[in-house]
Amino acid sequence: MTTTHETPSPPRTAADLLDDPRHRDLVQDMHWFLGSPLAGIFGGLLLDQVANPAIAAAVDHTGRFAANFTDRGVRSFAFGALMAFGDAADSQAFREELKSLHTEVKGSGKGAFEGTRYSALRPDLWIWVAVSSINSVYRSYLYLCGRRLDDEQKEVVYQVLRDSMSYLELPSKQGKLPATLPQFLEYYDRVAESDLADNEFLHFARANFIAPPPPTLMPRRRRRVLRPIWGPLMTVAARPTIVCSDRVCHPRMRELLGINRDSGLDRAEFALYVTLMRLAWRRLPRWLTLEPLAYNRYRYERLRESYRRVLLDSFAVPPERTDPASRQ
Repeated sequence: MTTTHETPSPPRTAADLLDDPRHRDLVQDMHWFLGSPLAGIFGGLLLDQVANPAIAAAVDHTGRFAANFTDRGVRSFAFGALMAFGDAADSQAFREELKSLHTEVKGSGKGAFEGTRYSALRPDLWIWVAVSSINSVYRSYLYLCGRRLDDEQKEVVYQVLRDSMSYLELPSKQGKLPATLPQFLEYYDRVAESDLADNEFLHFARANFIAPPPPTLMPRRRRRVLRPIWGPLMTVAARPTIVCSDRVCHPRMRELLGINRDSGLDRAEFALYVTLMRLAWRRLPRWLTLEPLAYNRYRYERLRESYRRVLLDSFAVPPERTDPASRQ
């Protein structure tokens, strides 16, 4: 009796997954989610960046977080939008500028970080910041997309994020993003357990995340109007981000930040915020759920498709004009 063996299918590449028609809607949804402020509900996960002592030493020494924590967040948000949703030439210019500006961030920490050497473009530090950013958006989408994703769909989500942030990769082998979602998750766990540590700047950042100061980038007249209500307003506005981020952050971060809330009320509050944000992403119009530059790109692509539908596929002479029989 002859036994036949099926040849196993080769593993699917990232390009295969992103080009698969079955995943087209998921790819598009994830792409636009990158431009949604709703993803910021898990923004507290980004504190894992400054749980790395070398990164904490760098941002502490440069002083921009200390000068105004909110301004620093606004600049990061603006840079991200320009690199993700600007036109091709602008995006490329901003991506190159991002790396160029970071070449100046190197040295040795001061005060509590005395003797800690840092360099922003050191591959392990640079990639950890990228991995942290991807992790925050990835976790946000899993909770807000409105459906349970299988393993392949989760891989698609990761590959969209990896592709959108591939510009952050460095030439060296150590400067590359993990190739697959399992490798990404393994990398995150390994670094969280081995490299993250308690430090003074982590707690400073946490305090400012809970109660961010008024941004100096805001027009002076508007700052004067908002100053009396800024504190209470931010306490309310920051609450969903703190609750949701604390709920899903890595066990190592829970340990470092002393997070131990897990009551039924905590779980109910988390479920409420996630449900509201999920409904917002699924039901509200895109002009309400995308930041302005992303919405501008969203409108452009839909107008482009509207115009494209009225165009011809070919300028060749139609068959009925070249077939003699059709003229008799």
